[in-house]
Amino acid sequence: MPAKNANDADNNFAYFFRESLSVVTNSYLTGRREGDKRVLLYEPPVKLERKGGDPLSMAVTQTYLISGVNGGFKAKTTSYSYELMVKKDRNLETIVEFHWHPDITPKLKWPHVHIKGNTAEGELGRKHFPTARLAVEDFLRFLIRDFDVKPRLSYAVWKEILTRNKREFVANASWLDWKPLI
Repeated sequence: MPAKNANDADNNFAYFFRESLSVVTNSYLTGRREGDKRVLLYEPPVKLERKGGDPLSMAVTQTYLISGVNGGFKAKTTSYSYELMVKKDRNLETIVEFHWHPDITPKLKWPHVHIKGNTAEGELGRKHFPTARLAVEDFLRFLIRDFDVKPRLSYAVWKEILTRNKREFVANASWLDWKPLI
């Protein structure tokens, strides 16, 4: 449902985005404007607690616009970057990055993932493996399930937050009729 004004649409989007991220961190998510775009990000990357293994960090950047729709206002994502890093020898090394930035790379408009690794084909991190659009809630579930990141909340609470916020995000998405660009 559209918000009554642009400020409410901005606040609502930021609130639910922050609430989802609160499942794994209590770090402050910075918000700023760059012209008409709004930006939410962790700067620097935030440390994540995990059940075992090397220390992990994540960097999250989400840009969006507020636009008029059906007599109200809503936020529309314009790009995202969700990055998982591991600390090795005092440095953060990227493991995986999920990106979508169609305005920055006109010849690469599809969502994609970069994976750290080398093969006979070369460095995988330079490849753009196509993906579907990824909500931050999907990224957080991936961290919890596949990298043993410890949620800050009980299972029932974090599952409800991520499920509810993803459901609302999809219900209000303007990209459901999105056509593949590859």
